[in-house]
Amino acid sequence: MSDEAVQDPLEKRYGLAEVADLEEYAEALTRLLERGRRERCVAVVSEAEAYAAAELLGQFAQLDPHAALNQLAASLASRLYSRLGA
Repeated sequence: MSDEAVQDPLEKRYGLAEVADLEEYAEALTRLLERGRRERCVAVVSEAEAYAAAELLGQFAQLDPHAALNQLAASLASRLYSRLGA
């Protein structure tokens, strides 16, 4: 990884710094998720941390199942549970 990439804020590096509203934010996160599906997988959290994250995302998704961010949270929770074998 280059020094420039490490110095860039995460929001800028992942294309989230320029979003104007919640809808654009959800769209940018969806694009980032699609990009992540094409990248090599690397474990960055423990199984217990991944399970806790999936639980939190699932709870958030249930608050308003039709909202774009909540649907994205449900998708991420599902992918985490799938990887955990749950």
